[in-house]
Amino acid sequence: MGLIKVAAQTLGALGNAINTTGESLWVDYFESGDMSGGILMKRGEKISSKGSKNKGGDQNIITSGSGIDVQTNQCMILVENGRIVEFCAEPGRYKYDASTAPSLMTGDNKGLKAILSSVGNQFLAGGSRTNTQRVYYINLGEIQGFKWGSGNIVFDHWEADMTTGRPVWHIATTLMGNGMYSIQVTDPAKFFEVIGAQKTGSDGSGMVRKEEIEAQIKTEAIAAIRQGVGQMSKLHIPYTDIAANEAQLVKEVNDLLDQSWSESRGISIFKIAIGMMDADENSKAKIEKYQETRGYTDPSMLGAYMGMGQTQAMQAAGANANGAVTGFAGLGMMNGMAGGTNIAGLMQQGQQAAPQMMQAQPAADSWTCAACGSANSGKFCTNCGQPKPAEPAKGFCANCGNEFDAANPPKFCPNCGQPIAAES
Repeated sequence: MGLIKVAAQTLGALGNAINTTGESLWVDYFESGDMSGGILMKRGEKISSKGSKNKGGDQNIITSGSGIDVQTNQCMILVENGRIVEFCAEPGRYKYDASTAPSLMTGDNKGLKAILSSVGNQFLAGGSRTNTQRVYYINLGEIQGFKWGSGNIVFDHWEADMTTGRPVWHIATTLMGNGMYSIQVTDPAKFFEVIGAQKTGSDGSGMVRKEEIEAQIKTEAIAAIRQGVGQMSKLHIPYTDIAANEAQLVKEVNDLLDQSWSESRGISIFKIAIGMMDADENSKAKIEKYQETRGYTDPSMLGAYMGMGQTQAMQAAGANANGAVTGFAGLGMMNGMAGGTNIAGLMQQGQQAAPQMMQAQPAADSWTCAACGSANSGKFCTNCGQPKPAEPAKGFCANCGNEFDAANPPKFCPNCGQPIAAES
């Protein structure tokens, strides 16, 4: 009982092709019909012709000479008394011949290749035709629409060195994420054996839909996604880059599900879409604090800080009201007070990092003394003792909270466009 592929040019309309003698090419014809909407498996639809020998309309007998249609991303299986005796995953149109051995055409599906010998042996051991034969189609395409939500995930967030790009430190964070995932049948024979055979019913007319297996696999899938996200920290991937490494996440999840899904059920995760993946506020605060303190422990960043400070000091010295010579003399005393510190070496290490830091971390609290021109960051000028000028009064937009100078308020908020009410 094998399949013989029929050349496309010899076919007419499905199920109605006519040969040269004027007789129907098929005695019966089987096709899958519509398999959209999350259908994973369904029984083939039988179309009988006038020349069919199956006059009784027995849906459990496949007449020799019947035609069978196999579409792309489908696997057709022929089942006798609940056992697979023939299958085909190569798209095309075939003629069923009961007198030949099983053809067992696998297409590109590796899962089918693994059962070639076992199915062949079952056929040989049976010896004779049985009276229960059915055609089923299994969807090998992507089955979409499964949702996931991770809850809290413990994740080691990594940060890279500014100059080398290599990961240099990590900190434990708590992530939360959600999104969608899709699945694919990768071993049709195993899928039929474990899931499909239970859904066929006593008359063999059952169907397997996405909704029927979703509850069973959802808990396992979410647990694997949580673990898969955690595994990515071992690859030194920061949490902000998880969505950009979707293929790696799919691999990690499938490795975790290999035995419980692929080997036991014949299905695998096809794709994972991340709708949101973010750290909680406490974790973000820890990361920000770590980034700030890192500037004083990383030699290249410390050198950048010193380079920035020396540049600012040189600018202040040039603007010194007592003369640039006096300012530069003070700068020389500062360098001398550093003792054995290798300032030049640290500054050299920070040459590449300084421009980035000056851009990313502006000196928001710095101010220039109006009396002597010195640059300061404290409450009093370190050169002449003048107090820091008072901050101008701030006003706030009642609609969005945007700040503005209360002494010169705008008529409209530059952030949201709402009119600014004049203070009475």
